[in-house]
Amino acid sequence: MPKNYNLFLKGGVGAWDFNADMVNYVLDKHKDSEVHVLIDSLGGYTHVAVSISSLFKLHGNVHVHFVGHNASAATIAAMGAKRITIDEDAAFLVHKCLVPVLEWDYMNADQLDEHIKKLEAVKKDNETIDSCVAGMYARRCKKPKDDLLALMKVGGWLTPEQALEWGFVDEITHYKEDEKPELSEAAISSLSAAGIPLPPSFNKKKGSVMERFFSFLQSSFSTQAPDNDTEGAPKKSPIMAKLTALSALLGATLAMSDDKLILSAEQVDKVNDTLDENKKTIDSLNSSVADKDKEIADLKSSIAEKDKTIADLRKEPAAPTSGVVDTKKDDDPYAPVSEADALAASKAFMEVSM
Repeated sequence: MPKNYNLFLKGGVGAWDFNADMVNYVLDKHKDSEVHVLIDSLGGYTHVAVSISSLFKLHGNVHVHFVGHNASAATIAAMGAKRITIDEDAAFLVHKCLVPVLEWDYMNADQLDEHIKKLEAVKKDNETIDSCVAGMYARRCKKPKDDLLALMKVGGWLTPEQALEWGFVDEITHYKEDEKPELSEAAISSLSAAGIPLPPSFNKKKGSVMERFFSFLQSSFSTQAPDNDTEGAPKKSPIMAKLTALSALLGATLAMSDDKLILSAEQVDKVNDTLDENKKTIDSLNSSVADKDKEIADLKSSIAEKDKTIADLRKEPAAPTSGVVDTKKDDDPYAPVSEADALAASKAFMEVSM
């Protein structure tokens, strides 16, 4: 077993680090020698996996070694290799292809009939893909295709021993450099998005938050009726929640095929119009918030000025009242007058009357 591989395929099948162009480039550089490929992937796009399998077959001298948890398209990609080995701590999963189907609409009998026809077409496409993949597995395992279809229908994880017994791999290895796989949070998220069950053995801390998170995801993939959480709401996959929201926005039923979601021009326009309206609403709210912020700032400034005036008044108290003189006392019409003033006033009155 070589310590250095010519090719590492560890990401999602179809991603930048696990694609047919990269595989073709490496194989072309080693046309006349054995190519050692390490695979550690939870799967991805079926059509990319089939292309990679064909490239391995055309090269004719490829050795694939599985480590970690490998599922779906990752297993398909290896089928064209001349030799396949698997580490003693790895895991292997095959299953029928998955297609998310969303329903969010009110339908009458005619519309339901049309919807059923669309789903039947998607089902037929899935069955065709399943048949092709089962044929690839059957040729590798040297078993009837129907047996592989039955295994894919069950869709459970296989131990290295089971993978060897079926014929998916040629040898179980015990290399020191192959570390025991650990299921990371990113891997859990990938499994959840793809609708793949968790491996039967994975490292977790008993009673931890991560353990409860793992239990939540495992219950989502159970073949039994879904459990309810503490509030009674059914658990849903994150990707399904997002696609359900899109269905609600469009007011239509959506279905995905081969991991692709196709929208009509009308639906795309509706999404764009909704995004534009949401942007206008957000801009309007931002403008309103800015106006309120200015109003609040002005009020704070006014309060600050009043606080300053109050502070100034507290620093300079008013003059004592003992020093105040009533200057209007002599203007009181009812104030008492002297005897001389009274006689003078009477004399003046008599002179005017005569």
